Order: sequence, then structure tokens, then C-alpha cells
Amino acid sequence: MLRTTDLTEALALAERLLSVASWYDPDGCYLDAWAHDDDQVRHLTETAPDASVTWYEESGSRTASVSRPATTLEQAREALGTWAGITRCYILWHNLKWPAVPELGLNEEYKYAELQVASNTHTIHCEEWAPEHTVFVHARPGHDARATWLAAQVGTEVVGPPEFGW
Repeated sequence: MLRTTDLTEALALAERLLSVASWYDPDGCYLDAWAHDDDQVRHLTETAPDASVTWYEESGSRTASVSRPATTLEQAREALGTWAGITRCYILWHNLKWPAVPELGLNEEYKYAELQVASNTHTIHCEEWAPEHTVFVHARPGHDARATWLAAQVGTEVVGPPEFGW
């Protein structure tokens, strides 16, 4: 939905999109980061002692997923700002409800309704580094019109093609 080098701008758009959604579970927000060495893990966990760490081995290299909850927008803003200075990461609000859009034949959506700000990457899984931060709206497959409608509600437009999610 948005690519920008300004993390504050990305989070401001996320806040506007959250105002369009209704909450299904207001505690459904967490921050995830990918760490590629012990130093990154140490830096991430120093800033968030409550974070959980899971190590993965793939093709001979070790990667860690570091995760922590963020229950308020201020917590999300602070945590993402800190972690974005260390590695690629994202904040994900899940268990939202996107409103019904009767003129498009779309009912209220909660199963696939998520909002994500990915930092230092253009992909939802943070696979590759990029100089921008990306705001993603998650919706039911085939409901591209919902993303376009949501973008219009907050004065922006979709900037790229749909991406396959989780």
C-alpha cells in the first residue's frame, strides 16, 4: 500500500488504516524480527527482554526469529523504530475486522484481515533488505478490491501487485 523511507509516515498510515478496521482482538499485535547472528539477537533482546527467540537452520546458515507482543500503538511505534535500526522486522496487527463493502459485494472480513508494517524490506516475510518500509494490507485471496477500497479510505492507493501471504 505504501513504500517510504520514513518509518513515521508508514506508522501514521497504519494508524489511519486501523481506524477503518474494527477490532476482533485488540491484543492481537506483535513485532517479529529476523536476526542473522548472535550480535543481532543480543541487540534485539536487550531492547525487549520479554522477546522470545527461535533459531532455524537452513542451508547451513542459522537465523533467529525474535518476537514480542505490542499491545498499544505507542509500543508498536517504539519497538519497530528500535528494531528497524538493527535488522529487517515487521509489526503485524492480526485478528482485525475489515468492514463490509456492500457496493463491491464484500462482507465484513476477519479471517484474513491483518495489517503489517515491514521495515527495511519490500516483502511480507522480510526476505530481502530494502531501503524503504512497506505497509501491507492483508485480505482474503481474490479480494483485491478490498485493498483498493481501504487505501481510498485513508487517502492513498495500492502501490503494487498482490503478494502471496501466510
